[in-house]
Amino acid sequence: MASDFLVDGGRIMAMRRARGLSRRILANLVGCSEEWLRLVEKGARPLDRLSTIMRIADVLRVNDLSELIGGHITLPATGDHGECDDVGRALLFPRLCADEVTESVHRVHRHVSSAWEIWRRSPRRYTELRRRLPALLLMADTSAEHARAEDRQAAAADLTDVYRLFATLLRGCGHHPLALLAADRAVAAAPADRGVAAAPADRGVAAAPADRGVADRHLPALTRAELAEVLIHLGRYADARRLCLAATELTDDPSTIGTCYLTAALATAEENDLLRTEELLNRARKLGGQLGVDFMTEVDLHAVVVAARMGRYRQAIRLAADVDADRLYAKDRQARYFLSLATAHAMDRNPEAATAMLRKVAETCPEELKYSPQAGRVVDQLRRLDCETTRGELRQIARLTA
Repeated sequence: MASDFLVDGGRIMAMRRARGLSRRILANLVGCSEEWLRLVEKGARPLDRLSTIMRIADVLRVNDLSELIGGHITLPATGDHGECDDVGRALLFPRLCADEVTESVHRVHRHVSSAWEIWRRSPRRYTELRRRLPALLLMADTSAEHARAEDRQAAAADLTDVYRLFATLLRGCGHHPLALLAADRAVAAAPADRGVAAAPADRGVAAAPADRGVADRHLPALTRAELAEVLIHLGRYADARRLCLAATELTDDPSTIGTCYLTAALATAEENDLLRTEELLNRARKLGGQLGVDFMTEVDLHAVVVAARMGRYRQAIRLAADVDADRLYAKDRQARYFLSLATAHAMDRNPEAATAMLRKVAETCPEELKYSPQAGRVVDQLRRLDCETTRGELRQIARLTA
């Protein structure tokens, strides 16, 4: 979990003493045992929930959670409403966003599956999910709280999928601190494996929430892989890789294990470790015989992204010649792939090819150009190249990023 890698217990102890609080008083105010807090402060036990960090920050009157976190990560302050939009406020304070209404588990699942389909297929996925997610979180949260015993596993899986949607949307928008919180809550909400039979993995890397067998059984591993993606964006590359490799021990589903290896490869590429990156990609390739052509397309796509992240732009472009992006089930993955190629072409000082890739992004999902920070960086790079033949088209694309 995120906080396993982030929290410095010594900082908590120093701030507690600076506020004149005994360990017993802080533990009582936070709602934990004194012994648990002692172990956290001594570094003998990880602080395993971001929500607990936020409660501790509230009691210690810490306005910026990065004061409790190792590294340069600024998490949202617990009492600050002004900087968050509706999605951020819903994540931080779900019970304040709407009246509590309890829906059946079956109805909640239909809404969650519909939301995932919007993210994967809709050209307006950012706008539509921003509108839907606050109410959907409240619906899933209350459903999980009031579910009957026989429905609790399914309700927990739906709540997990909603937090995954939050993390995916926020990561896509570049709001990585909030994405970290959402991904961490997905890990916490994921139901334990109770021997549910796995459904066939036929939709690329990530299991669709509609595949209830996969969702219940393999969510613990999937949520950790997705949490690792957020840690990559926050510069915690070694932590992300360790988290992915540990997650492979939580599942026997080849698709989920492949997801973990591919995400670990992305993290390792950021460290510019070519040999280990290739090893992780090869582990994923070995699963291709079980998973088929669609999974191998995902592996090829990640090889392109990995090359681009390591600054091997021409290699990324050569590898892309063998990738059939139309085989990707999800339009959001197509858009991210074309953005990676646009970056490679721009860094290779080929504005015509980079602009062509941005045009493909606009055709696949124009909102990706507006919300993705990577799109803005590519457009800025192309402006600096100032190519006469692409200047007019680039102005049109730039309007979509505004």
